[in-house]
Amino acid sequence: MKFELIFIIFVLISSSNSAWLNRRSQSSECDYVTSDLFKPLEPLPPTDSPVTRCYNLELVVKDLAPDGFTRPVWSINGQSPGPILQANYGDRILINVTNKFGDPASIHWHGIFQNGTNFYDGIVGVTQCEIPDKVTFLYNFTLKQYGTHWYHSHFLAQIVDGLRGPLIIYNPKDPYYGKYDYEYVMTLSDWYHTPTGILLPLFRADTYKGADPIPDSGLISGLGQYDCKAAPKNSTCNSNNKVATYVVKKGKKYRFRIINTSALVHYIFSIDNHPLTIIEVDSELVKPVTLNTIPINIAQRYSVILDANQPIDNYQIRAHISICTPIDNLTINYNSALNYNVTGILKYDGAKDKLPISKAYPLNTSEACRDVNPNSLKPYYEKQVPKNVISTIKALVNFNTLSTGKTVASINNSSFVPDTSYPTNQEIVEGVNPYKLPNYDNAYVYDCNSGDCNDAAVDIYILNNNTDSHPFHLHGHRFYVLYNGENQTGIKPPHKSDFNFKDPVIRDTVTVLPNRYVIYIYIYYDESIFNFNTND
Repeated sequence: MKFELIFIIFVLISSSNSAWLNRRSQSSECDYVTSDLFKPLEPLPPTDSPVTRCYNLELVVKDLAPDGFTRPVWSINGQSPGPILQANYGDRILINVTNKFGDPASIHWHGIFQNGTNFYDGIVGVTQCEIPDKVTFLYNFTLKQYGTHWYHSHFLAQIVDGLRGPLIIYNPKDPYYGKYDYEYVMTLSDWYHTPTGILLPLFRADTYKGADPIPDSGLISGLGQYDCKAAPKNSTCNSNNKVATYVVKKGKKYRFRIINTSALVHYIFSIDNHPLTIIEVDSELVKPVTLNTIPINIAQRYSVILDANQPIDNYQIRAHISICTPIDNLTINYNSALNYNVTGILKYDGAKDKLPISKAYPLNTSEACRDVNPNSLKPYYEKQVPKNVISTIKALVNFNTLSTGKTVASINNSSFVPDTSYPTNQEIVEGVNPYKLPNYDNAYVYDCNSGDCNDAAVDIYILNNNTDSHPFHLHGHRFYVLYNGENQTGIKPPHKSDFNFKDPVIRDTVTVLPNRYVIYIYIYYDESIFNFNTND
């Protein structure tokens, strides 16, 4: 889960972010923004040329009750999820982040390439230092992509406490414009009642022998319903909390941008009586494919088109929770009152105010802890898989026991240890030989100076050598998923004849199945340091 991350840092020898040190605390005047995720999103109008868009984000701890249970929440501009940030392709975006948490912070811009600006990727110990309390930090980068993205803390476990929100970048030439009438943003997340300032030390203790802490509830766009009978004495809990409700007009079509912002849980998503047509996967446009249920792992995003063609009524929105790690009585909160069937309402304009009685699609449990079948997802635009492979990286994912008795996740038997006061990016800027970085940096180096780098690419082989599935995200890049291990028998390297070189799906977050390989190839973009991590 997000309590502990595995990192592999890939460093190009020619990296030269010479401006890193003097970019720490710039600021400028921007707009303070808030958003209502239950109102249709107004897309930005196109502009004749790219513009600069400026936002202020204030990080404040505030008592909120997303699922009816009141607790301190690490909010953005007083809300969680944070406000929707919007821009167009090519725009420059300035985000002033003012930290008033009382603790250090950072923000990662999930899915953003950061081509030439990787020092703004937001990874404490890799690309930047912490943002101290009572300090404003300016993130300043140009958007060289489009699609559904999000932002979240990348410091300790603040994401679990609420620091997360949507980032939408519009493509004026989106081929699906005109195929729908309105659009909404929807987030799916898990929620813990105990702040991570308490959970994290327990979880990291050498004596802890359990698995990932179990959440107390699930949320749709920041709203859920907790069984207050299970709440501790002297806590504040509202059994009649609001239900996540999206209003649609009969005869109209809606684009829903769905983001799984969870720390631990995988969701199987559906809306009764309404098949969903996928048009975008992790910000990459795909040819339309219609499904009744959609598995969505941590950090993944899907845009779907819903046709509001049913009788005027209320229909259940369903997000079924799967937990892809073991649960035993040593696990923190193992006896949680978690409702695995998180629900909301699709309300037709004109329908009466009543709970839905619609019938669910059959739950396909084989979709738990998996991705949508990659063979059914095809890039909208035909793209050639790059053949100029300049490096191959092989990563064995397993768990090792330290001398203290603590079990840690590792890549090739090395567990990443960040130096929050001396980030890897700074080391490279100051002339450290990337080949001589400490082992705990988990640095994998490839050189694009010594050969032809036109359309250059890197092959990455991941072997998940344990019994749990894991979502893996690559910062700064999207990648072609050539092989996902779905039909693999036994742990053995696949043959290239099994790879899909013709029309593989392109993503930035992929699920690696238990005791399986996944192979993907990513395109070399620029001279940079970037980060690769498991999102669970």
